[in-house]
Amino acid sequence: MGGLEMRELECFLALSEELHFGRAAERLYVSQGRVSQLLRSLEGRIGARLLDRTSRRVALTPLGARFLAELRPAYDTLHRAVEGARAAARGLAGVVRVGFQGNVDEQVTEAVRAFRALHPDCEVEIVEVALGDPFGAVRRGEVDAAIVLMPVAEPDLVVG
Repeated sequence: MGGLEMRELECFLALSEELHFGRAAERLYVSQGRVSQLLRSLEGRIGARLLDRTSRRVALTPLGARFLAELRPAYDTLHRAVEGARAAARGLAGVVRVGFQGNVDEQVTEAVRAFRALHPDCEVEIVEVALGDPFGAVRRGEVDAAIVLMPVAEPDLVVG
């Protein structure tokens, strides 16, 4: 890619979606000046303007629109590859078995949904555990974690 910086590409993608320097800066957690700097640097590397900008309006140039159409799928693929490698390095692939007593409520369902969104390569399996022995399944390795009533005073288990 001839010295292109990921931050420049991310800046261009944010700007092309927001069409506003302030919103792009907020989204990237940088200043508007940094957004301008990154865009100028990218345009310098490419050798042409990607965005037309005035004090009132930001719009993609024809080259910018073409670049966006080609960059977006490539960036998304690269992002998935990096996230997949990170998840594999952290061991966040496969199946996580979560023990639960009683009925699965909306909080648990929402937590599982959020986890799956963050870790799409990891499946969550909800397993019912016995009310009379809430920690047995954890100790026997039948579940990776258990949602139980507090307080928990088990010296060999971590609460978190």
